[in-house]
Amino acid sequence: MMLLQILTGMWRAVLLLPDAELPFNFEIRKEEMHYVMIIQNAEERIKVDEIIVNGDSLYINLPVYESQFRIQLKGNTMSGNWINYARKEVPSIPFHAEHNNLQRFLPSKIKARNYSGRWETWMDVTDKDSSLAIGVFKQSGNHITGTFLQSGGDHRYLEGTVYGDTIWMSTSDGSHCWLYRGIYKDGQINGTFWSGNHYKSLWHANRNNRLELPDPNKSASVSTVPDFIFPNADSIMISKSDDRYKSKALIIQIMGTWCPNCLDETAFLAEYYAKNQKKELEIIGLDFEKTTDFARISNNIKRLIKRYKVEYEILYAGSVGREEVMKKIPGLENFKSYPTTIYINRQGEVVKVYSGFSGPATGKAYEDFITEFESTIEKIIH
Repeated sequence: MMLLQILTGMWRAVLLLPDAELPFNFEIRKEEMHYVMIIQNAEERIKVDEIIVNGDSLYINLPVYESQFRIQLKGNTMSGNWINYARKEVPSIPFHAEHNNLQRFLPSKIKARNYSGRWETWMDVTDKDSSLAIGVFKQSGNHITGTFLQSGGDHRYLEGTVYGDTIWMSTSDGSHCWLYRGIYKDGQINGTFWSGNHYKSLWHANRNNRLELPDPNKSASVSTVPDFIFPNADSIMISKSDDRYKSKALIIQIMGTWCPNCLDETAFLAEYYAKNQKKELEIIGLDFEKTTDFARISNNIKRLIKRYKVEYEILYAGSVGREEVMKKIPGLENFKSYPTTIYINRQGEVVKVYSGFSGPATGKAYEDFITEFESTIEKIIH
């Protein structure tokens, strides 16, 4: 039986939203006897190696996230659907891809307005719960990359094109598929934001190079040192009071396998822990999931551990929701965002609670986080 042949090289994909197309790029490589997909968003490269070939069909499972491409391959084209199993409503989006197309958005020769710099941004401006963000963009000619910083975390790697006064950017990482359009007029950007095919809102922005977000150390707090006992992915009950954690500094990471900012933090913490286990430091991840099916939860945690080579415990703590988190972690107050990280010193005292995570897509904000993190570690291990 002849195996399906997939054309290697670059592909241009679009997710077909009801009133727009969300483009992204990926590369197909052949490694030994297996195909892999490399999703590209600006500097980000996401390796996807769970690809099942069945006849002329491909089933591509995205890493960690409960999402999948179901595709029919016809020569130099792919057609099918992206399915996000973590969503209960409208989980499927039509997908189409063409081989040997290097463009993300259509190329432009129109002289582009320069959007480089920092922008004071208000997301969901028609909603009473509109939220502040900082747009951080870097532009070369018509090509633009960047992200939006928010108190709970960043919008990760965005990439796009500028057509005169109009800006288009997109990202697709297996959990989020986000599309942004903005039009500059009278000193302000007015735009539209799509999150998959289930959400659409308006945003606007003004240049503001001095704006900073609220201090992430002053959002959530802990009134008493949290204690807990939860199962890991193998149903083994793990307690903060176990001998492994006694007389050691401890980082408690409140996270979810469905949360891209949490995965960025997990990648950082896993690498740090692997290099610094002799520093009398331990980490425990407390996972809050969108499903109550423990078989699915266990699989999600194991895939995350494998993906990021996590050597510390990740425990299933409960279902997503602010009240649930504060119920399961006694003493935690004003919880607002995933991830939230609690730092406890060797004397068992809470040193700080840090809300959100500015990942590598944020540039300087990520570098500033690393500097602060290393300073905090020195405080809690002594």
